[in-house]
Amino acid sequence: MDIIDAHAHIYERLTGFGPRGEARAIGGGMVEWATGDRERFIRECDGDTGFSPERLLTLMDEGGIAHAVLLQGSNYGFQNSFTAEAVRKYPIRFTGAGSFDPCCAAAPAIFKHLTGDLGFRILKFEISERYGLCGYHPTLQIDGEEFAPYLAKAEEMGLTVTIDTGTIDTKSFQIDGICRVLDRHPRLTLVVAHTLFPSATDGRNDERFALVRKMVRENLYFDITLKNLNAAPVRSYLRAVMDLVGADHMLWGTDCPGAFMKKSYKEILAELFDADCFSKDELAALLGGTARRVYHC
Repeated sequence: MDIIDAHAHIYERLTGFGPRGEARAIGGGMVEWATGDRERFIRECDGDTGFSPERLLTLMDEGGIAHAVLLQGSNYGFQNSFTAEAVRKYPIRFTGAGSFDPCCAAAPAIFKHLTGDLGFRILKFEISERYGLCGYHPTLQIDGEEFAPYLAKAEEMGLTVTIDTGTIDTKSFQIDGICRVLDRHPRLTLVVAHTLFPSATDGRNDERFALVRKMVRENLYFDITLKNLNAAPVRSYLRAVMDLVGADHMLWGTDCPGAFMKKSYKEILAELFDADCFSKDELAALLGGTARRVYHC
């Protein structure tokens, strides 16, 4: 089985921007935000001020990963040119997604450059309040006027759009807005990252599942990039989502390199296999089959 990590990241240099202002790389895999807060993004062994495609390839080879989809977000700085260069250098191993802030005055030109000159067929919008666009555009709506022209063009061009909603207790958790987008653009392929962030402890997974049920459309997909796959409430939730939408509408990813601060590729995969909640055919779809279709791998 050729395994695809459908949610990975690389950084030329950590230069993020978010609700805490700008982030400056200070070495050792750490950043300092404009608030003075310091945060680790990378293990020291994986990079000093960035995370290279070559380092990711080494870890993929160690973990038996054939291919990775390189997503983006403003939290660590948009990496469009760097991602495009990595895909050109390693086309068998990487597929790239472009990203941008739709509120930019030059957003139309940026979209044209990303999808034309750089050749991206995936757009990733990290709208999460804690880490993405809604953290510094608090009134931004996924179904609002800022996103509208780019979602329409993505549908027309056959692009895939991936959205990170953030968690259920934040303003960016715009499920009704996503439903309106899906209804307006029935030919748009849309992936919701992290499957609405199920929790092992907050008791709200039934509420999340009701929202998944509300969202279900043929053109909607979910990635199960999660940190807590070994928790029984999360496994139960994912099993219910799988029964509802089918394995052909779900993808697996790691959110690396952040995930590597606690687990290796082999440990993350072992957790998935040991959960024993997916059949062999379902795992084949999760670990590659769906991603190949949805992300043009």
